[in-house]
Amino acid sequence: MDIHLILICLLYRLVVCEPQCSKFDYEEKTLEKMIRTEILVEQIVSDIKQLKQQTNDAVLTVEKMKTELGVNFQNMHSENALKLEEYKNTMSEWKDLLEIKPDVLFLAKDPTTQSPSTNAPIIFGTTMYDLSQSYDNTTGAFTSPVDGMYAFTTQMCLAVGTGKWVNYAIVANGQYVANSLTYDNSYRFCNTAQAFVFLKKGYQVYVTARTRSSSSLRANHDHEWCTFSGMLIH
Repeated sequence: MDIHLILICLLYRLVVCEPQCSKFDYEEKTLEKMIRTEILVEQIVSDIKQLKQQTNDAVLTVEKMKTELGVNFQNMHSENALKLEEYKNTMSEWKDLLEIKPDVLFLAKDPTTQSPSTNAPIIFGTTMYDLSQSYDNTTGAFTSPVDGMYAFTTQMCLAVGTGKWVNYAIVANGQYVANSLTYDNSYRFCNTAQAFVFLKKGYQVYVTARTRSSSSLRANHDHEWCTFSGMLIH
């Protein structure tokens, strides 16, 4: 056999037996990859749109909840303000009912002069007792420590001698609340006046001589006292 023929046969066999990738096979695989990639991209885009929609829905829900919470909070604030005002008024009423008021009781005597100035406070210089420290024996005025109903009494005793007289009054917050006249034609004697009056805290009460005779008052005597007293009764 010709040697050339043998070589040709061998070469043919090698070429036929060797595996080869065709151009068609490569393009097919490339197209397949592109299709899978496109499907994946479309899925991602769909997922992003869905996520965006869910986010928008969540934002709208949060805004709605925020608005509702704001309205509810405002309503609660208004309701609570009304309730607090009601509680405040109730507590104020209870405070007035339950308030423990101080003991107010005083007695003073001995006018510092037998001839007090007209329409000015008569100063009773000796304080017998004063539980609330509300009477000032340097001015003759009582100052109410709390709101309430008070009772006041004053006794006026005339000085020795005939023809003595004094028209006196109890004055509360600038107003006459009791008025009396005592006169001695032959014997000296004492006379009293009493008043019940409602006072606000800080109001002042005193006794004054509206008109009088000369040296009309009995002063610093063991048996006959000119006095001014008062007490809180309610």
